[in-house]
Amino acid sequence: MTQPSYWVDGQIQERLPKATGVYRFYSDQGALLYVGKTIDFQARIRSHFQTARKEPRHAKLMQGVTRIECQTTADELSALLVESQAVKSEQPLFNRRLRKKRALWTAELLADDQGYFVVKPRKVEQVEQLGYCYGLFANQTQLKNWLRNHAAEHGLCLQRVGLDRGKGRCFGRQIKRCDGACCGEQSAEAYNAALLDLFAQFQLVVWPYHQPLWVREWDDSSHSGSKAPQGTAQGWHVFHYWTYLGSFERPMAGLEADFDWNEVVDRDAYRILLSFLRNDRVALHQLDDNGDLVAVSNRFL
Repeated sequence: MTQPSYWVDGQIQERLPKATGVYRFYSDQGALLYVGKTIDFQARIRSHFQTARKEPRHAKLMQGVTRIECQTTADELSALLVESQAVKSEQPLFNRRLRKKRALWTAELLADDQGYFVVKPRKVEQVEQLGYCYGLFANQTQLKNWLRNHAAEHGLCLQRVGLDRGKGRCFGRQIKRCDGACCGEQSAEAYNAALLDLFAQFQLVVWPYHQPLWVREWDDSSHSGSKAPQGTAQGWHVFHYWTYLGSFERPMAGLEADFDWNEVVDRDAYRILLSFLRNDRVALHQLDDNGDLVAVSNRFL
């Protein structure tokens, strides 16, 4: 479906809709420069031009923009998902975030023969099997660099966590950046507690359902806490084991879709959905035994 386009001139901001959706910046040659999401096209585009007056890199972007395409969406969740997918599939020149990753990695903690946890990088293939794993990283190097940069703050031994080789007193212990797990001066219990404290904020949430979820955002004007939102049409989004499978205007369209069950885990979709779940901003539905879509409780809270 063709989206409304607006040619950049002195009055473009007044012509833009005040609505939620996704916008695209194009050059005069039709190259896609940037994709973004907003809850108000007028205000967001105005902020782009204001930022361009202060930041050289942003000025370079805005100087090349001759046409703006506005795609309205049912709600903010729809806009976030559309933006994420568009950046990955359309590859705009100026978007650095939300780029597609071919594979993600997570950290699994496994006890060695002395009871100390060792950090094992693990490729994310089936999220339903991720029990007590931590974080989603672009690659093993990103995970190891992050761990190395933060280990000293918690007095963690780089040998014990699996980053450095060697036995006995490590170099970090000599310069007082290690609390002594390498040479038995720190107990396994104390060391493990410190490592878990470091990773606590990154523990992956286990998916508690065995079937896909049909998700739609609550309408703020009608959120009753027990009923699905009423009023204008809502966007329906299908997820399974933290994998985003697609969005639909009608739930029945999702029931008839041929999903790609091999779709890779998307870190951005995971974070987007988890944020809405934790803030109780979405209504959840699943198929019952009769093939009907019924509301289900939020087991993530």
